Amino acid sequence: MADQVEKAERAVSALFRLGISAILPVWALAMIVLGAEYGSGWWLGTGLVVGAIGVLFLAGSPIANLIYPSR
Repeated sequence: MADQVEKAERAVSALFRLGISAILPVWALAMIVLGAEYGSGWWLGTGLVVGAIGVLFLAGSPIANLIYPSR
């Protein structure tokens, strides 16, 4: 019984990490586009910061393990 619970917890954790790592870069791109469209330094700067954080999260996501397997 504990094995099923542990597998479920790992699956939920992986899904949350995957979701966050996929949402942040899209959100950052949207902010950068808004900044470029309206000429707003605030949107551009915020988009770049969120994008940098998104890249860090994406590097630790399950997708990155499929592309670059850890040793």
